[in-house]
Amino acid sequence: MVNKKQDLDVLDEAVSGAYLRNAECRIEPKTGPTYYVYLREDQTSFISIIEPEFWDTRRFKVKFITKATYNGSSWREL
Repeated sequence: MVNKKQDLDVLDEAVSGAYLRNAECRIEPKTGPTYYVYLREDQTSFISIIEPEFWDTRRFKVKFITKATYNGSSWREL
């Protein structure tokens, strides 16, 4: 049972990492702050400065995926 949970955790990390790598970013990222990756209904992802608790997810139809940070040249999942 432990191996199955570990396998699912690894899969979750891989999926959220893929969403982060392919996420649309329409803001100029700064080094240091925490950013948030969301998934749209059409399965595309985007990066936002808005924390999950401030989204009206019913109205905007988005799902929180992961937190991320920017190091000046690439994104890193938190």
